[in-house]
Amino acid sequence: MKIKQFKQIALFAILSIYVCFSCNNLDNHNTDSHDHSLHQHNEENTHEHCNKKHASHSHIHSSDVESHKGHNHNIKVDEHNHTDEIELSDHKAKHFGVKTEKVKKQTFNDIIKVSGEILPAQGELSVITAKSSGILRLNSNAIVGKQLNQGSVIGVISSQNIMGGDANETAYINYEAAKRELERITPLYKDKIITEKEYNQAKQIYEQAKAALVNKSGAGSSATSNISGTLTEIWKKDGEFVEVGTPIAVVSKNSKLVLRADLPNRYSSLVSSITTAHFRPAYSEITYDLAKLSGKIVSNKNLSVVTPGYIPISFEFNNTESIVPGSYAEIYLVGASKANCIVLPIDAITEEQGYYFVYKKVHPEKYSKKEVKIGVNNGEFVEILSGINEGEEIVMSGAIIVKLASQTNAVPGHNHEH
Repeated sequence: MKIKQFKQIALFAILSIYVCFSCNNLDNHNTDSHDHSLHQHNEENTHEHCNKKHASHSHIHSSDVESHKGHNHNIKVDEHNHTDEIELSDHKAKHFGVKTEKVKKQTFNDIIKVSGEILPAQGELSVITAKSSGILRLNSNAIVGKQLNQGSVIGVISSQNIMGGDANETAYINYEAAKRELERITPLYKDKIITEKEYNQAKQIYEQAKAALVNKSGAGSSATSNISGTLTEIWKKDGEFVEVGTPIAVVSKNSKLVLRADLPNRYSSLVSSITTAHFRPAYSEITYDLAKLSGKIVSNKNLSVVTPGYIPISFEFNNTESIVPGSYAEIYLVGASKANCIVLPIDAITEEQGYYFVYKKVHPEKYSKKEVKIGVNNGEFVEILSGINEGEEIVMSGAIIVKLASQTNAVPGHNHEH
């Protein structure tokens, strides 16, 4: 019995020791697990930003990059490092006159854009006046701008059906009578049948009658140009009554003309710097350079105001381009020069909703559209303030063709394949 009790006590002790040992191991295991989790959590916090940056690179292969290009923002892909390109073959560019040139800095001038008028020069005018009183009947060639030859008739003045009759008709009758009388006595004078005194009296009457005759047809007097030139002004209307000596129209020889610019008073300090001008007549799309027409300023110091608020500045030039006097014009006054300017022809610029663009050649048969800020222009060239740099190859003529090409076969720069 005692042995049996001893065995039971020994077994109970062994079990107690085993249970205590197991509990201690369990506690140690829990503590270690907790510490490990805490360490893991801190490590994740410490490297969270880096892991986010590089997590994708740890598990994504090159094939995955290609299949998901443009969608996986963890992958660095240079998708926006190019601009829209416009395709235009060299053959088409040449056919439609598209020409490019590398930009070079050059000297340009300050420009003041004003309005003005083209006028005949002094000594170049002839006034057609009425040689008798009566009703003016203008011919079909009495049109401003019409080219006339010396002796051209622009109208007839008649006094028929007017009280007092047509003076020219009476003069014509007297002329014809004097002519017949002179023709009758001339042979008699040669045969010495009449005296020299009688012959001279008949001749004098004939000359006086001839001088009094304005129109040999007897149909009134003619309004005739005394010079060859352009009919610049018509002062009287068809059917209007005119007195003897009344100015009817003006003819200009057109060999020299005057360009008068109306400069606003606020630019008065710049008058002395103005040396020449470019101008475009209202009836034309051509801009003329006064320097090429031997133009010279004739009133740069004349500050008398013709129109309130404006200073007239006049240039005289040779009319070698058949420019019509009496026309209004858009004028670009040329002032002081400035160096290192980027300048392009006006035809190189396109405009869209108030923004200005040029076209740069970036590769063979490929162009890109670039926005620019523009400065002053002289009617032919425009200053570029920003948007392009020296050395870039820019479309100088035919920009509108490249613009049209951009609307049909442009290669979008952000056309990503998925």
